[in-house]
Amino acid sequence: MNLRVIKKDINYMVDEFVSDAVISMSFHDDNEKAEQIVALINEVLDLRDEMLSRVSHPEGDKRAYYRNLTDELLSALDVKYDSLSAIVARKAE
Repeated sequence: MNLRVIKKDINYMVDEFVSDAVISMSFHDDNEKAEQIVALINEVLDLRDEMLSRVSHPEGDKRAYYRNLTDELLSALDVKYDSLSAIVARKAE
């Protein structure tokens, strides 16, 4: 797998999360939820920047490094999706 494909995959996964989060915001009028979702989007965008930076500077065995990087991204996005689900599922107070 070359760097261009890895970077495209990172951008694609983050873009999917951001679009899901924006769609979730459009279904709710609660400003508190919207602020929390925006904060979550910002965290994911920071994660993307970190991952793209790490792609350009591999350490050790490249194949294992990129596999580990991809696994880290997937697990981090999974946690962020769980957080998004929790925010959306919470009842308005």
